[in-house]
Amino acid sequence: MKKKIYPLSILFFIVFLLGTSCTSDLPKKNQVQESKKEIRENQALIQFLEQSGNFINSHRIPTLVSAEEVYANLKKYFVIDLRSHSAYVNGHINGAVNVAPADLVSYMKKNVAAGTYEKIVLVCYSSHRASFSTMLLQLLGYKNVYAMKWGMSSWDAKNNKWLNAISDKYASKLETKDNPKPAKSSLPEIKTGKTLGYDILEARANSVLKRLDFMVKVDKLMENPAEYYIINYWPEYNYQKGHLPGAIQYTPKQSLSRDADLLTLPKDKKIVVYCYTGQHAAMVVAYLQVLGYDAYTLTYGANSFMHSKLTSLKIGHAFTRKEIKNFPLIQGEQPSLKTESVSDNNAEEETAPAPVIRKKPKVEEEGGC
Repeated sequence: MKKKIYPLSILFFIVFLLGTSCTSDLPKKNQVQESKKEIRENQALIQFLEQSGNFINSHRIPTLVSAEEVYANLKKYFVIDLRSHSAYVNGHINGAVNVAPADLVSYMKKNVAAGTYEKIVLVCYSSHRASFSTMLLQLLGYKNVYAMKWGMSSWDAKNNKWLNAISDKYASKLETKDNPKPAKSSLPEIKTGKTLGYDILEARANSVLKRLDFMVKVDKLMENPAEYYIINYWPEYNYQKGHLPGAIQYTPKQSLSRDADLLTLPKDKKIVVYCYTGQHAAMVVAYLQVLGYDAYTLTYGANSFMHSKLTSLKIGHAFTRKEIKNFPLIQGEQPSLKTESVSDNNAEEETAPAPVIRKKPKVEEEGGC
């Protein structure tokens, strides 16, 4: 009898072990499911952005090209006009296509073989919208995307928005004292339902482009500056020459990483970033909005409140009439390069000689501050 019981004892022992090992798998499965729920999208996103080029702090930003360079390379560059359809029909760059910002990411994916163009140039009225959108496409991997500096305001006089925007109205209110940064905190929470860094980025890029709320005018800011966290996005030596009251200095191409000062930005306050022209700041704001910050660019930058001082203090980047090139425009629905160009200037201006184009277009805008 003992010999018959022994094998049965072994059998029951094996069954017990198997049953125990099966039940021990259940907590592991639960842990995997819970870890998916607990993914911190903000951490996944910032890790992806900083490990895939850290473009916000790279030497290439801001990626801007002059109207002269675009005009000299119309057959090699692909131009996307982000203005309203009516503005496009009334006059656009020869060969440019009209795309709404909300459709930009999907348009690029479906319709543009980006690698076949030397440069893809985004244009708008004053380059704020184009700069904002350029940052998002750069982050998504389109490394040959640029914004046209000064926007269509530089292309011809009819479309100029800059001349009415420049002023010295707050130049007398500038201060020179240093304003300290707050202590570091954490990134804003974001929820897209995605788990991979690139997918989160694409979802956030589409979201901010559809919202397209990123600009604040200086008068609005100065009504109650305490409501805003104001960032002076200049090198320190220019910050010390004079800045808006309460503005805190962040160094271009350096400060906006986790190891530097990114985490000093507030999550519970509107952030307004200003640079010299608003174009570099628009790129910065696009980056901050992707991360979940309530961020805005000061339109036209320091040109809107201390224009003369940009020259007198040798700061630079002041818009002047010499930036207006009066290049030809195309009217109509189609971007065809075969369409005859038209001029919207008066008869006297139409008889003026064609603009002189440098043989070697300037490209120093890229990487400039």
